[in-house]
Amino acid sequence: MLLRLPAFIFNAAILLLLLGYVLYPTLATVRQSFLNEQASFTAQYYAALFSAERFAVFRNTVVLSLATVALSGVFGVLLAYSFWRFRFPAKALLSTLFLLPLGLPPLVGVFSFQFLYSESGIVPRFLQSLFGLSTSPFSFEGFWAVLVIHVYSFYVHFFLFASSALARTDYALLEAGENLGASRLTVVFRVLLPLLRPALLSAGLIVFILSVASFTAPLLFGGRSPFLTVEIYTQKTAGSLGDAAALTVGLMMISILALYFFERYAATHRAALAQRGATREVSLERINPVFTALLSMMALFVLLPIAVLVLMSFAENTAASRTILPAMYSFKNYFKVFSEPTAYQPFLNSLTMALLASVPNLLFGLVAGILLAQRRIYAREFVSLLLLLPLALPGTALAVNLIAAFSKPSPLSFGTALVGSYTLLPLAYFIRHLPYITRSVSSALESFDYTLVEAASTLGTPYIRVIGRVIVPVILTAVASGFLFTFISALSEFPCSVMIYNPDNVPISVDIFSQFRLGDFGAASAEGVLLMLLVFALTWISSAVFRTSSSRSGFDF
Repeated sequence: MLLRLPAFIFNAAILLLLLGYVLYPTLATVRQSFLNEQASFTAQYYAALFSAERFAVFRNTVVLSLATVALSGVFGVLLAYSFWRFRFPAKALLSTLFLLPLGLPPLVGVFSFQFLYSESGIVPRFLQSLFGLSTSPFSFEGFWAVLVIHVYSFYVHFFLFASSALARTDYALLEAGENLGASRLTVVFRVLLPLLRPALLSAGLIVFILSVASFTAPLLFGGRSPFLTVEIYTQKTAGSLGDAAALTVGLMMISILALYFFERYAATHRAALAQRGATREVSLERINPVFTALLSMMALFVLLPIAVLVLMSFAENTAASRTILPAMYSFKNYFKVFSEPTAYQPFLNSLTMALLASVPNLLFGLVAGILLAQRRIYAREFVSLLLLLPLALPGTALAVNLIAAFSKPSPLSFGTALVGSYTLLPLAYFIRHLPYITRSVSSALESFDYTLVEAASTLGTPYIRVIGRVIVPVILTAVASGFLFTFISALSEFPCSVMIYNPDNVPISVDIFSQFRLGDFGAASAEGVLLMLLVFALTWISSAVFRTSSSRSGFDF
Protein backbone atom coordinates (compact mmCIF):
# COMPACT_ATOMS: atom_id res chain seq x y z
CA MET A 1 0.00 0.00 0.00
CA LEU A 2 1.38 3.40 -0.91
CA LEU A 3 2.35 5.56 2.06
CA ARG A 4 0.26 8.71 2.37
CA LEU A 5 3.03 11.34 2.28
CA PRO A 6 4.85 10.03 -0.83
CA ALA A 7 1.48 9.45 -2.52
CA PHE A 8 0.45 13.04 -1.79
CA ILE A 9 3.75 14.43 -3.09
CA PHE A 10 3.57 12.37 -6.28
CA ASN A 11 -0.07 13.30 -6.86
CA ALA A 12 0.70 16.98 -6.42
CA ALA A 13 3.62 16.74 -8.87
CA ILE A 14 1.50 14.90 -11.46
CA LEU A 15 -1.35 17.38 -11.23
CA LEU A 16 1.00 20.35 -11.42
CA LEU A 17 2.75 18.97 -14.46
CA LEU A 18 -0.47 18.09 -16.31
CA LEU A 19 -2.14 21.39 -15.48
CA GLY A 20 0.93 23.47 -16.29
CA TYR A 21 2.28 21.78 -19.39
CA VAL A 22 -0.72 20.01 -20.95
CA LEU A 23 -3.86 21.96 -20.05
CA TYR A 24 -2.40 25.47 -19.78
CA PRO A 25 -0.80 25.50 -23.28
CA THR A 26 -4.06 24.18 -24.73
CA LEU A 27 -6.06 26.93 -23.04
CA ALA A 28 -3.44 29.48 -24.15
CA THR A 29 -4.07 28.47 -27.76
CA VAL A 30 -7.82 28.81 -27.26
CA ARG A 31 -7.24 32.28 -25.81
CA GLN A 32 -4.94 33.23 -28.70
CA SER A 33 -7.64 32.21 -31.17
CA PHE A 34 -9.91 34.94 -29.76
CA LEU A 35 -7.34 37.76 -29.85
CA ASN A 36 -6.61 39.98 -32.85
CA GLU A 37 -3.31 41.70 -33.59
CA GLN A 38 -4.17 44.44 -31.08
CA ALA A 39 -4.82 41.79 -28.38
CA SER A 40 -8.54 42.64 -28.39
CA PHE A 41 -11.33 40.08 -28.35
CA THR A 42 -12.48 38.89 -31.77
CA ALA A 43 -14.33 35.97 -33.29
CA GLN A 44 -13.09 36.66 -36.82
CA TYR A 45 -10.76 33.65 -36.91
CA TYR A 46 -13.60 31.26 -36.07
CA ALA A 47 -15.90 33.00 -38.53
CA ALA A 48 -13.26 32.33 -41.18
CA LEU A 49 -13.46 28.59 -40.41
CA PHE A 50 -16.95 28.54 -41.97
CA SER A 51 -15.74 29.88 -45.31
CA ALA A 52 -15.78 27.55 -48.32
CA GLU A 53 -11.98 27.53 -48.41
CA ARG A 54 -11.61 26.47 -44.78
CA PHE A 55 -14.46 23.98 -45.05
CA ALA A 56 -12.49 22.25 -47.81
CA VAL A 57 -9.48 22.05 -45.49
CA PHE A 58 -11.50 20.31 -42.74
CA ARG A 59 -13.35 18.10 -45.23
CA ASN A 60 -10.14 16.90 -46.88
CA THR A 61 -8.55 16.14 -43.52
CA VAL A 62 -11.49 14.15 -42.16
CA VAL A 63 -12.19 12.28 -45.41
CA LEU A 64 -8.49 11.46 -45.80
CA SER A 65 -8.33 10.11 -42.25
CA LEU A 66 -11.45 7.96 -42.68
CA ALA A 67 -10.18 6.64 -46.02
CA THR A 68 -6.80 5.90 -44.45
CA VAL A 69 -8.47 3.88 -41.69
CA ALA A 70 -10.55 1.92 -44.21
CA LEU A 71 -7.76 1.09 -46.67
CA SER A 72 -5.11 0.51 -44.00
CA GLY A 73 -7.58 -1.80 -42.27
CA VAL A 74 -8.19 -3.83 -45.41
CA PHE A 75 -4.44 -4.04 -46.14
CA GLY A 76 -3.42 -4.92 -42.57
CA VAL A 77 -6.22 -7.42 -41.87
CA LEU A 78 -5.70 -9.26 -45.17
CA LEU A 79 -2.01 -9.46 -44.39
CA ALA A 80 -2.61 -10.73 -40.84
CA TYR A 81 -5.16 -13.27 -42.10
CA SER A 82 -2.70 -14.57 -44.70
CA PHE A 83 -0.02 -15.20 -42.06
CA TRP A 84 -2.56 -16.74 -39.66
CA ARG A 85 -4.33 -19.01 -42.16
CA PHE A 86 -1.69 -20.21 -44.63
CA ARG A 87 1.74 -21.79 -44.71
CA PHE A 88 4.30 -20.66 -47.26
CA PRO A 89 8.11 -20.39 -47.62
CA ALA A 90 10.09 -17.72 -45.68
CA LYS A 91 7.02 -16.94 -43.57
CA ALA A 92 8.99 -15.66 -40.55
CA LEU A 93 11.23 -13.48 -42.72
CA LEU A 94 8.30 -11.97 -44.59
CA SER A 95 6.51 -11.27 -41.32
CA THR A 96 9.51 -9.22 -40.19
CA LEU A 97 9.80 -7.42 -43.52
CA PHE A 98 6.17 -6.34 -43.40
CA LEU A 99 6.92 -4.65 -40.06
CA LEU A 100 9.63 -2.42 -41.58
CA PRO A 101 7.38 0.64 -42.07
CA LEU A 102 6.86 0.68 -38.28
CA GLY A 103 10.55 1.46 -37.82
CA LEU A 104 10.78 3.76 -40.81
CA PRO A 105 10.58 7.39 -39.65
CA PRO A 106 7.58 9.01 -41.39
CA LEU A 107 9.68 11.76 -42.97
CA VAL A 108 12.06 9.19 -44.48
CA GLY A 109 9.21 7.09 -45.84
CA VAL A 110 7.68 10.12 -47.56
CA PHE A 111 10.99 10.95 -49.24
CA SER A 112 11.18 7.38 -50.54
CA PHE A 113 7.88 7.91 -52.33
CA GLN A 114 9.20 11.20 -53.67
CA PHE A 115 12.15 9.40 -55.26
CA LEU A 116 9.88 6.71 -56.67
CA TYR A 117 6.67 8.33 -57.84
CA SER A 118 7.05 12.11 -58.10
CA GLU A 119 7.00 13.66 -61.57
CA SER A 120 10.81 13.35 -61.76
CA GLY A 121 10.84 10.03 -59.88
CA ILE A 122 12.15 6.68 -61.04
CA VAL A 123 8.81 5.06 -62.00
CA PRO A 124 7.38 7.95 -64.11
CA ARG A 125 10.71 8.46 -65.92
CA PHE A 126 11.00 4.73 -66.57
CA LEU A 127 7.49 4.61 -68.07
CA GLN A 128 8.17 7.78 -70.06
CA SER A 129 11.32 6.23 -71.53
CA LEU A 130 9.71 2.84 -72.11
CA PHE A 131 6.77 4.20 -74.10
CA GLY A 132 8.59 7.15 -75.67
CA LEU A 133 6.34 9.75 -74.03
CA SER A 134 7.14 13.45 -74.19
CA THR A 135 5.95 14.10 -70.64
CA SER A 136 5.59 12.18 -67.42
CA PRO A 137 2.69 9.68 -67.66
CA PHE A 138 1.23 10.66 -64.29
CA SER A 139 1.58 13.17 -61.50
CA PHE A 140 1.79 11.64 -58.04
CA GLU A 141 0.26 14.41 -55.97
CA GLY A 142 -2.99 15.47 -54.39
CA PHE A 143 -5.46 13.62 -52.20
CA TRP A 144 -4.85 10.13 -53.61
CA ALA A 145 -1.07 10.42 -53.38
CA VAL A 146 -1.30 11.35 -49.69
CA LEU A 147 -3.73 8.47 -49.14
CA VAL A 148 -1.33 5.93 -50.68
CA ILE A 149 1.51 7.16 -48.44
CA HIS A 150 -0.74 6.98 -45.39
CA VAL A 151 -1.71 3.39 -46.16
CA TYR A 152 1.97 2.51 -46.50
CA SER A 153 2.84 4.18 -43.19
CA PHE A 154 -0.12 3.05 -41.07
CA TYR A 155 -1.28 -0.41 -42.25
CA VAL A 156 1.23 -1.97 -39.87
CA HIS A 157 -0.92 -0.97 -36.87
CA PHE A 158 -3.81 -3.05 -38.18
CA PHE A 159 -1.37 -5.86 -39.01
CA LEU A 160 -0.04 -5.94 -35.44
CA PHE A 161 -3.39 -5.65 -33.67
CA ALA A 162 -5.13 -8.14 -35.97
CA SER A 163 -2.24 -10.62 -35.71
CA SER A 164 -2.36 -10.46 -31.94
CA ALA A 165 -6.14 -10.97 -31.89
CA LEU A 166 -6.01 -13.84 -34.41
CA ALA A 167 -3.38 -15.61 -32.31
CA ARG A 168 -5.93 -15.70 -29.45
CA THR A 169 -8.86 -16.78 -31.65
CA ASP A 170 -10.37 -20.22 -31.09
CA TYR A 171 -10.51 -21.82 -34.54
CA ALA A 172 -13.21 -24.22 -33.32
CA LEU A 173 -15.69 -21.33 -33.50
CA LEU A 174 -15.00 -20.82 -37.20
CA GLU A 175 -15.09 -24.54 -37.85
CA ALA A 176 -18.45 -24.81 -36.09
CA GLY A 177 -19.87 -22.16 -38.41
CA GLU A 178 -18.66 -24.03 -41.49
CA ASN A 179 -20.07 -27.32 -40.12
CA LEU A 180 -23.47 -25.62 -39.83
CA GLY A 181 -23.41 -24.89 -43.55
CA ALA A 182 -22.09 -21.34 -43.65
CA SER A 183 -19.69 -20.45 -46.44
CA ARG A 184 -16.13 -19.44 -45.54
CA LEU A 185 -16.85 -15.84 -46.52
CA THR A 186 -19.92 -15.80 -44.26
CA VAL A 187 -17.90 -17.22 -41.38
CA VAL A 188 -15.26 -14.53 -41.85
CA PHE A 189 -17.80 -11.70 -41.77
CA ARG A 190 -20.22 -13.13 -39.19
CA VAL A 191 -17.79 -14.86 -36.79
CA LEU A 192 -14.17 -13.82 -37.31
CA LEU A 193 -14.51 -10.07 -37.79
CA PRO A 194 -16.76 -9.63 -34.71
CA LEU A 195 -14.08 -11.42 -32.68
CA LEU A 196 -11.48 -9.01 -34.05
CA ARG A 197 -13.64 -5.91 -33.46
CA PRO A 198 -11.92 -4.66 -30.25
CA ALA A 199 -8.48 -4.93 -31.82
CA LEU A 200 -9.60 -3.29 -35.06
CA LEU A 201 -11.26 -0.42 -33.19
CA SER A 202 -8.08 0.24 -31.23
CA ALA A 203 -5.98 0.17 -34.40
CA GLY A 204 -8.54 2.35 -36.18
CA LEU A 205 -8.39 5.01 -33.47
CA ILE A 206 -4.60 5.13 -33.60
CA VAL A 207 -4.54 5.33 -37.40
CA PHE A 208 -7.26 8.01 -37.49
CA ILE A 209 -5.39 10.26 -35.05
CA LEU A 210 -2.07 9.66 -36.82
CA SER A 211 -3.67 10.49 -40.15
CA VAL A 212 -5.24 13.69 -38.81
CA ALA A 213 -1.82 14.65 -37.40
CA SER A 214 0.10 13.79 -40.58
CA PHE A 215 2.17 16.69 -41.86
CA THR A 216 5.00 15.62 -44.17
CA ALA A 217 2.93 13.71 -46.73
CA PRO A 218 0.34 16.50 -47.17
CA LEU A 219 3.13 19.09 -47.27
CA LEU A 220 5.10 17.40 -50.06
CA PHE A 221 2.35 15.62 -51.98
CA GLY A 222 -0.83 17.55 -51.16
CA GLY A 223 -0.58 19.70 -54.25
CA ARG A 224 -3.71 21.82 -54.51
CA SER A 225 -5.55 19.75 -51.92
CA PRO A 226 -5.41 21.69 -48.62
CA PHE A 227 -5.01 19.89 -45.28
CA LEU A 228 -5.23 21.17 -41.73
CA THR A 229 -1.67 20.53 -40.55
CA VAL A 230 -0.18 22.24 -43.60
CA GLU A 231 -2.60 25.16 -43.28
CA ILE A 232 -1.60 25.62 -39.63
CA TYR A 233 2.07 25.59 -40.59
CA THR A 234 1.44 28.10 -43.39
CA GLN A 235 -0.45 30.50 -41.13
CA LYS A 236 2.16 30.22 -38.37
CA THR A 237 5.10 30.91 -40.71
CA ALA A 238 3.16 33.84 -42.19
CA GLY A 239 2.83 35.32 -38.70
CA SER A 240 -0.96 34.92 -38.44
CA LEU A 241 -1.01 33.30 -35.00
CA GLY A 242 -4.74 33.91 -34.51
CA ASP A 243 -5.61 31.96 -37.66
CA ALA A 244 -3.13 29.23 -36.71
CA ALA A 245 -4.63 29.02 -33.20
CA ALA A 246 -8.23 28.74 -34.46
CA LEU A 247 -7.24 26.04 -36.94
CA THR A 248 -5.36 24.25 -34.17
CA VAL A 249 -8.45 24.27 -31.96
CA GLY A 250 -10.41 22.75 -34.84
CA LEU A 251 -7.73 20.11 -35.37
CA MET A 252 -7.72 19.23 -31.66
CA MET A 253 -11.50 18.95 -31.63
CA ILE A 254 -11.44 16.40 -34.46
CA SER A 255 -9.00 14.17 -32.56
CA ILE A 256 -10.70 14.68 -29.19
CA LEU A 257 -14.11 13.81 -30.62
CA ALA A 258 -12.67 10.69 -32.25
CA LEU A 259 -11.12 9.69 -28.93
CA TYR A 260 -14.35 10.41 -27.05
CA PHE A 261 -16.56 8.37 -29.38
CA PHE A 262 -14.06 5.51 -29.33
CA GLU A 263 -13.93 5.41 -25.52
CA ARG A 264 -17.72 5.62 -25.32
CA TYR A 265 -18.26 2.91 -27.92
CA ALA A 266 -15.66 0.66 -26.30
CA ALA A 267 -17.26 1.14 -22.88
CA THR A 268 -20.74 0.17 -24.14
CA HIS A 269 -19.66 -2.69 -26.42
CA ARG A 270 -17.35 -4.71 -24.23
CA ALA A 271 -18.29 -8.25 -25.13
CA ALA A 272 -16.58 -11.26 -23.63
CA LEU A 273 -16.78 -14.72 -25.11
CA ALA A 274 -16.82 -17.49 -22.54
CA GLN A 275 -14.06 -19.98 -23.18
CA ARG A 276 -14.14 -23.58 -22.03
CA GLY A 277 -10.91 -25.54 -22.10
CA ALA A 278 -8.00 -24.88 -24.39
CA THR A 279 -8.47 -22.98 -27.62
CA ARG A 280 -8.03 -24.86 -30.85
CA GLU A 281 -5.31 -23.53 -33.10
CA VAL A 282 -5.93 -22.91 -36.77
CA SER A 283 -5.12 -25.69 -39.22
CA LEU A 284 -2.72 -24.12 -41.69
CA GLU A 285 -3.48 -24.53 -45.36
CA ARG A 286 -1.12 -24.29 -48.28
CA ILE A 287 -1.36 -20.77 -49.69
CA ASN A 288 -3.47 -20.50 -52.83
CA PRO A 289 -2.59 -18.54 -56.01
CA VAL A 290 -4.86 -15.61 -55.11
CA PHE A 291 -3.16 -14.95 -51.80
CA THR A 292 0.26 -15.66 -53.32
CA ALA A 293 -0.29 -12.88 -55.84
CA LEU A 294 -1.72 -10.63 -53.13
CA LEU A 295 1.28 -11.13 -50.80
CA SER A 296 3.70 -10.60 -53.69
CA MET A 297 2.15 -7.25 -54.60
CA MET A 298 2.04 -6.21 -50.95
CA ALA A 299 5.70 -7.12 -50.48
CA LEU A 300 6.68 -5.11 -53.57
CA PHE A 301 4.66 -2.13 -52.32
CA VAL A 302 6.33 -2.25 -48.90
CA LEU A 303 9.94 -3.04 -49.84
CA LEU A 304 10.40 -0.94 -52.98
CA PRO A 305 10.50 2.47 -51.21
CA ILE A 306 13.08 1.22 -48.71
CA ALA A 307 15.24 -0.27 -51.47
CA VAL A 308 15.12 2.98 -53.45
CA LEU A 309 16.06 5.01 -50.35
CA VAL A 310 19.16 2.86 -49.83
CA LEU A 311 20.05 3.14 -53.54
CA MET A 312 19.72 6.92 -53.54
CA SER A 313 21.92 7.22 -50.46
CA PHE A 314 24.89 6.09 -52.59
CA ALA A 315 24.02 8.30 -55.56
CA GLU A 316 25.94 11.29 -56.84
CA ASN A 317 23.48 14.17 -57.13
CA THR A 318 24.52 15.20 -60.64
CA ALA A 319 23.89 11.75 -62.00
CA ALA A 320 20.68 11.25 -60.04
CA SER A 321 19.06 14.24 -61.72
CA ARG A 322 19.68 13.18 -65.32
CA THR A 323 19.06 9.45 -65.55
CA ILE A 324 16.31 7.05 -64.54
CA LEU A 325 18.67 5.41 -62.05
CA PRO A 326 21.85 6.98 -60.68
CA ALA A 327 24.80 6.39 -63.00
CA MET A 328 27.46 7.00 -60.35
CA TYR A 329 27.68 5.66 -56.82
CA SER A 330 29.98 6.38 -53.90
CA PHE A 331 30.21 6.47 -50.12
CA LYS A 332 30.62 10.25 -50.20
CA ASN A 333 27.28 10.93 -48.53
CA TYR A 334 28.10 8.59 -45.64
CA PHE A 335 31.64 9.96 -45.27
CA LYS A 336 30.13 13.42 -45.06
CA VAL A 337 27.82 12.43 -42.22
CA PHE A 338 30.62 10.91 -40.15
CA SER A 339 33.33 13.46 -40.91
CA GLU A 340 31.68 16.90 -41.03
CA PRO A 341 30.41 18.34 -37.71
CA THR A 342 27.57 20.15 -39.48
CA ALA A 343 26.42 16.78 -40.85
CA TYR A 344 26.53 14.64 -37.71
CA GLN A 345 25.54 17.34 -35.23
CA PRO A 346 21.79 16.94 -35.96
CA PHE A 347 22.09 13.26 -34.96
CA LEU A 348 23.70 14.26 -31.68
CA ASN A 349 21.04 16.94 -31.14
CA SER A 350 18.21 14.45 -31.68
CA LEU A 351 19.79 11.80 -29.46
CA THR A 352 20.36 14.34 -26.69
CA MET A 353 16.86 15.83 -26.85
CA ALA A 354 15.22 12.39 -27.11
CA LEU A 355 17.09 11.34 -23.96
CA LEU A 356 16.21 14.59 -22.16
CA ALA A 357 12.54 13.93 -22.91
CA SER A 358 12.40 10.14 -22.45
CA VAL A 359 14.03 9.91 -19.02
CA PRO A 360 11.46 12.28 -17.44
CA ASN A 361 8.78 10.39 -19.41
CA LEU A 362 10.03 7.20 -17.79
CA LEU A 363 9.91 8.61 -14.27
CA PHE A 364 6.51 10.24 -14.77
CA GLY A 365 5.00 7.17 -16.45
CA LEU A 366 6.29 4.84 -13.76
CA VAL A 367 4.80 6.85 -10.88
CA ALA A 368 1.57 7.87 -12.63
CA GLY A 369 0.97 4.35 -13.93
CA ILE A 370 1.37 2.83 -10.47
CA LEU A 371 -0.93 5.39 -8.88
CA LEU A 372 -3.57 4.90 -11.59
CA ALA A 373 -3.43 1.12 -11.30
CA GLN A 374 -3.79 1.31 -7.49
CA ARG A 375 -6.61 3.88 -7.86
CA ARG A 376 -4.74 6.25 -5.57
CA ILE A 377 -4.53 9.09 -8.05
CA TYR A 378 -6.39 12.25 -7.00
CA ALA A 379 -9.18 13.39 -9.35
CA ARG A 380 -8.76 10.13 -11.25
CA GLU A 381 -11.18 10.85 -14.12
CA PHE A 382 -9.81 14.37 -14.63
CA VAL A 383 -6.20 13.14 -14.61
CA SER A 384 -7.10 10.31 -17.00
CA LEU A 385 -8.64 12.87 -19.37
CA LEU A 386 -5.52 15.06 -19.24
CA LEU A 387 -3.36 12.00 -19.90
CA LEU A 388 -5.42 11.23 -22.99
CA LEU A 389 -5.12 14.79 -24.31
CA PRO A 390 -1.55 14.43 -25.70
CA LEU A 391 -2.79 11.41 -27.68
CA ALA A 392 -5.30 13.68 -29.38
CA LEU A 393 -2.81 16.50 -29.99
CA PRO A 394 -1.15 16.40 -33.42
CA GLY A 395 2.43 17.63 -33.49
CA THR A 396 1.54 20.88 -35.20
CA ALA A 397 -1.20 21.54 -32.62
CA LEU A 398 1.19 20.90 -29.75
CA ALA A 399 3.74 23.27 -31.26
CA VAL A 400 1.16 26.05 -31.58
CA ASN A 401 0.03 25.41 -27.99
CA LEU A 402 3.58 25.78 -26.66
CA ILE A 403 4.24 28.90 -28.71
CA ALA A 404 1.06 30.47 -27.34
CA ALA A 405 1.88 29.48 -23.76
CA PHE A 406 5.61 30.20 -23.53
CA SER A 407 6.24 33.12 -25.87
CA LYS A 408 6.45 35.31 -22.78
CA PRO A 409 8.10 34.74 -19.37
CA SER A 410 5.96 32.85 -16.86
CA PRO A 411 6.41 30.94 -13.58
CA LEU A 412 6.08 27.67 -15.50
CA SER A 413 9.11 28.63 -17.60
CA PHE A 414 11.00 29.95 -14.55
CA GLY A 415 10.68 33.56 -15.63
CA THR A 416 12.00 33.16 -19.18
CA ALA A 417 10.44 32.97 -22.62
CA LEU A 418 10.94 29.44 -23.96
CA VAL A 419 10.11 30.22 -27.61
CA GLY A 420 13.41 30.33 -29.46
CA SER A 421 15.27 28.50 -26.68
CA TYR A 422 16.86 25.05 -26.67
CA THR A 423 14.50 23.87 -23.92
CA LEU A 424 11.21 24.12 -25.80
CA LEU A 425 11.78 21.20 -28.18
CA PRO A 426 12.70 18.59 -25.50
CA LEU A 427 9.71 19.85 -23.52
CA ALA A 428 7.49 19.29 -26.56
CA TYR A 429 8.83 15.73 -26.94
CA PHE A 430 8.16 15.10 -23.25
CA ILE A 431 4.55 16.35 -23.39
CA ARG A 432 3.78 14.58 -26.67
CA HIS A 433 4.72 11.16 -25.27
CA LEU A 434 3.38 11.48 -21.72
CA PRO A 435 0.60 8.84 -22.04
CA TYR A 436 2.58 5.92 -23.44
CA ILE A 437 4.64 4.66 -20.49
CA THR A 438 1.79 5.54 -18.11
CA ARG A 439 -0.70 3.41 -20.04
CA SER A 440 1.82 0.59 -20.47
CA VAL A 441 2.53 0.48 -16.73
CA SER A 442 -1.12 0.75 -15.63
CA SER A 443 -2.10 -2.02 -18.08
CA ALA A 444 0.68 -4.28 -16.80
CA LEU A 445 -0.48 -3.77 -13.20
CA GLU A 446 -4.17 -4.50 -13.82
CA SER A 447 -3.74 -8.12 -12.71
CA PHE A 448 -1.01 -7.47 -10.12
CA ASP A 449 -1.52 -8.93 -6.63
CA TYR A 450 -1.22 -5.93 -4.30
CA THR A 451 -1.09 -8.10 -1.20
CA LEU A 452 2.60 -8.43 -2.05
CA VAL A 453 3.00 -4.67 -1.63
CA GLU A 454 1.01 -4.72 1.61
CA ALA A 455 3.16 -7.54 2.95
CA ALA A 456 6.35 -5.69 2.14
CA SER A 457 5.05 -2.49 3.76
CA THR A 458 3.91 -4.43 6.84
CA LEU A 459 7.44 -5.77 7.23
CA GLY A 460 8.74 -2.20 7.35
CA THR A 461 10.17 -1.98 3.84
CA PRO A 462 10.62 1.67 2.75
CA TYR A 463 8.19 2.89 0.09
CA ILE A 464 10.85 3.47 -2.57
CA ARG A 465 12.29 0.00 -2.01
CA VAL A 466 8.82 -1.56 -2.32
CA ILE A 467 8.53 -0.03 -5.77
CA GLY A 468 12.03 -1.10 -6.79
CA ARG A 469 11.95 -4.67 -5.42
CA VAL A 470 8.28 -5.68 -5.76
CA ILE A 471 6.52 -3.64 -8.45
CA VAL A 472 9.26 -2.78 -10.97
CA PRO A 473 10.23 -6.41 -11.75
CA VAL A 474 6.61 -7.09 -12.73
CA ILE A 475 6.34 -4.11 -15.08
CA LEU A 476 9.91 -4.06 -16.39
CA THR A 477 9.02 -5.26 -19.89
CA ALA A 478 6.15 -2.76 -20.20
CA VAL A 479 8.42 0.04 -18.97
CA ALA A 480 11.17 -0.94 -21.41
CA SER A 481 8.73 -1.08 -24.35
CA GLY A 482 7.21 2.27 -23.43
CA PHE A 483 10.62 3.90 -23.01
CA LEU A 484 11.81 2.54 -26.36
CA PHE A 485 8.68 3.82 -28.10
CA THR A 486 8.96 7.31 -26.61
CA PHE A 487 12.68 7.53 -27.35
CA ILE A 488 12.32 6.42 -30.98
CA SER A 489 9.31 8.68 -31.54
CA ALA A 490 11.20 11.68 -30.14
CA LEU A 491 14.25 10.79 -32.21
CA SER A 492 12.37 11.02 -35.52
CA GLU A 493 9.68 13.60 -34.62
CA PHE A 494 9.17 16.12 -37.43
CA PRO A 495 5.85 18.08 -37.41
CA CYS A 496 6.44 19.55 -33.97
CA SER A 497 10.20 19.96 -34.52
CA VAL A 498 9.96 21.97 -37.72
CA MET A 499 7.80 24.60 -36.01
CA ILE A 500 9.81 25.25 -32.82
CA TYR A 501 13.46 24.27 -33.41
CA ASN A 502 16.23 26.87 -33.38
CA PRO A 503 19.72 26.94 -34.99
CA ASP A 504 21.30 25.52 -31.82
CA ASN A 505 19.25 22.32 -31.69
CA VAL A 506 18.40 21.39 -35.29
CA PRO A 507 17.10 17.78 -35.06
CA ILE A 508 17.92 15.16 -37.65
CA SER A 509 14.38 15.13 -39.08
CA VAL A 510 14.55 18.86 -39.84
CA ASP A 511 18.06 18.50 -41.30
CA ILE A 512 16.89 15.70 -43.62
CA PHE A 513 14.02 17.91 -44.74
CA SER A 514 16.42 20.84 -45.32
CA GLN A 515 18.82 18.69 -47.37
CA PHE A 516 15.94 17.49 -49.49
CA ARG A 517 14.59 21.00 -50.10
CA LEU A 518 18.10 22.12 -51.09
CA GLY A 519 18.27 19.34 -53.69
CA ASP A 520 20.95 17.29 -51.91
CA PHE A 521 19.04 14.04 -52.31
CA GLY A 522 22.06 11.82 -51.65
CA ALA A 523 22.81 13.40 -48.28
CA ALA A 524 19.11 13.36 -47.31
CA SER A 525 18.88 9.66 -48.24
CA ALA A 526 22.07 8.75 -46.37
CA GLU A 527 20.83 10.48 -43.22
CA GLY A 528 17.46 8.77 -43.64
CA VAL A 529 19.08 5.34 -43.97
CA LEU A 530 21.23 5.95 -40.89
CA LEU A 531 18.21 7.10 -38.91
CA MET A 532 16.30 4.01 -40.03
CA LEU A 533 19.21 1.74 -39.04
CA LEU A 534 19.47 3.47 -35.67
CA VAL A 535 15.77 2.82 -35.02
CA PHE A 536 16.12 -0.84 -36.02
CA ALA A 537 19.26 -1.24 -33.87
CA LEU A 538 17.55 0.24 -30.81
CA THR A 539 14.55 -2.03 -31.33
CA TRP A 540 16.73 -5.12 -31.74
CA ILE A 541 18.82 -4.34 -28.67
CA SER A 542 15.72 -3.75 -26.57
CA SER A 543 14.16 -6.97 -27.84
CA ALA A 544 17.33 -8.92 -27.04
CA VAL A 545 17.77 -7.42 -23.57
CA PHE A 546 14.20 -7.55 -22.37
CA ARG A 547 13.07 -10.53 -24.47
CA THR A 548 10.10 -8.74 -25.94
CA SER A 549 10.41 -10.26 -29.39
CA SER A 550 7.58 -12.71 -28.64
CA SER A 551 5.21 -9.83 -28.02
CA ARG A 552 4.87 -7.54 -31.01
CA SER A 553 3.15 -4.71 -29.20
CA GLY A 554 3.68 -3.61 -25.62
CA PHE A 555 1.06 -0.85 -25.62
CA ASP A 556 -2.55 -0.84 -24.66
CA PHE A 557 -4.38 1.99 -26.41
